[in-house]
Amino acid sequence: MNKISLYAILLLLAATVYSYSPGTIGYQFLRTHTGARPSAMAGSFLAVPGDIHNIYYNPAGINRIPVSSATFTYLDHLLDVKSGFAGYVHPDILHGNIGVGALYVDYGNFEGADEQGNPTGDFGASSVALSLTYATYLMNNLSLGATAKFIHASIESHSSNAVALDASIMYAVPLHDLHIAIGVFNLGETLTPFVDRKEELPLNFKAGVSKKLAHLPLLVSLTLYKYNEEQWHGAVGGEFILTDYLFFRLGYDHIGRDMQTGSSRDRFAGAATGFGVLFKSLRFDYALTSFGDLGTLNRFTLAGHF
Repeated sequence: MNKISLYAILLLLAATVYSYSPGTIGYQFLRTHTGARPSAMAGSFLAVPGDIHNIYYNPAGINRIPVSSATFTYLDHLLDVKSGFAGYVHPDILHGNIGVGALYVDYGNFEGADEQGNPTGDFGASSVALSLTYATYLMNNLSLGATAKFIHASIESHSSNAVALDASIMYAVPLHDLHIAIGVFNLGETLTPFVDRKEELPLNFKAGVSKKLAHLPLLVSLTLYKYNEEQWHGAVGGEFILTDYLFFRLGYDHIGRDMQTGSSRDRFAGAATGFGVLFKSLRFDYALTSFGDLGTLNRFTLAGHF
């Protein structure tokens, strides 16, 4: 129990110290949800174990994956921005599970101009985060995990690099189909800036709980989270198990209140929905996320195990 307490305290201290660091917050693409299943639950996925997208949402959660698994997600973002995520988990290595992931965002082409407004030609911008995850059991029903990330962003001829660490723990109560988790994400620093100012990473502290209801085929998940220099937000998600092969999902993220613009579509901001279909060893998931008047996001995921 001393090891458990120490690990939890370190996570809390790290989040507290770094959340008050001054400076500009960069690498905002690290806030993008990955995977249609988690996205349809409004990103409330911290305490949902055994899913390959735990590479991104909770490193400790990949410890519950019993077989080799892979996933690919395509995101049709706002303003023609394209994004994708790919991940792979291999079990039973070094007394735990190991996963790798890649998050990529292509912001498209832009028309360049000088200070006088004269065209200078088109240029592009993109970001990528490569991750290596390890998870193991600290004791019965208690998993811990960590993810090391290398982050690269580029705009025209300028680029920036950073490194970061995610760390989390997850505790299971099998008798009640209950999971509890906490974690710190994007704890790191910029190595090389775009020009001369090193931007901070979007440090994120999370706490969450999930439970499968006893008399209803429903998984409910609640997550509280805070980014540095922002207030606390909450997200809730649910997954209805309609059959062994068909799933329906709903979610709402409180941060949707910050997206409101005064239009009639504001009531949908932060809401998400989607479904999943399982066919043998393959699963197809779809998620629709609303940004209110700003638009909607469509995610498509193909995942499988072998």
